[in-house]
Amino acid sequence: MADDERETPQEIEKTPEGARVAQLTPEQQEELRKSLAQVQQFLSRTAASLSVNSEALMAVARAQQVVAESVAAPLLSAQSAMQKQLSTIINSDLFKTRALLQANLNGIAEQLIKNVDFRIGSMATGALSNFAGQYADFLANVQASLAKVEFSFYPPNLREIENLKFEQVESVVMVDGIPLYGIPRASTAEELILADSASKRRMLLEQHWKSISEDCHELVAACTAEFTAPYVPFVVAALDALDAGHAEAAQALASSLIDALVGAHFGDDRKNYTPDRSGKRTTEAYDDLEIHEFIAFAPLWQAYQQFFVEKGDAVPETYSRHATAHTVSPRQYNRCNAMQALMFACSMLSYLDFERSQIRAA
Repeated sequence: MADDERETPQEIEKTPEGARVAQLTPEQQEELRKSLAQVQQFLSRTAASLSVNSEALMAVARAQQVVAESVAAPLLSAQSAMQKQLSTIINSDLFKTRALLQANLNGIAEQLIKNVDFRIGSMATGALSNFAGQYADFLANVQASLAKVEFSFYPPNLREIENLKFEQVESVVMVDGIPLYGIPRASTAEELILADSASKRRMLLEQHWKSISEDCHELVAACTAEFTAPYVPFVVAALDALDAGHAEAAQALASSLIDALVGAHFGDDRKNYTPDRSGKRTTEAYDDLEIHEFIAFAPLWQAYQQFFVEKGDAVPETYSRHATAHTVSPRQYNRCNAMQALMFACSMLSYLDFERSQIRAA
């Protein structure tokens, strides 16, 4: 029997140049299509969780369809390895936490590329070359789409800041406890991020307090979800108190709002996001938060640092929810701390409004 007659179930056809090209059966093509579909499905879910317009990934879907329609027989030998590789990537913790940054996205794309390219040398058939070209287009679209997703990792007020590194944002919201989710406006946010010390950032809060208050008013005015609407009048009252020169009243009310919002969001798990009396608890729980959620709630760690009047603890100068609630001192009650507390309450309210709106839309 001739070699051509034994090559089943794959069919053989001639290219215009006369080269022999292996064609996959419909069943084999479907299996490969399902493997590649996992990539797009995950990207779509990731985009949705980050409030990214799904149209940003349409190019990925189109490129993937082309790949599924015409693939090379030699790729079957790599099918198992490809599925394992893709499964590992899709299930990676990179996609579950704020660690999904541009460097990681680039690495993922490189892994996918290498997964195909390393076989081209030993399988230089016309069909495989054709597939490699199509798959390269697919990856190029994945890379472009992931870049758009990465851009939307940040809240709108941070997206205009060029060359913004997540570590910079983390330093402000987690280390200094100054909110950045949704407020302040991009120009002020950039100043806060680029400032080289916590004291300079506090000076900036004092310097821009009026415009930050305006930003807060605008942010909470957009909170219309059923869950967040009852809190809005109290936030507005606290902001009005600050605008009228009553920083102490504003700080006290904002602190009560912070406590209420934290409890509403985390429930019994709130203890995992605040320091404990032993001082041994770490910020590890924050690693599981989606990036927008992290930016919105990370100031909690500093705001809830332990403070005990009965132990003779010195009243902190930086904003402290506990010191605000359990002592009365000009070291704690001042316009800068009131501004910080209001920013935190507004940031959380805005995030919770967005979260509830997404749930309702789904």
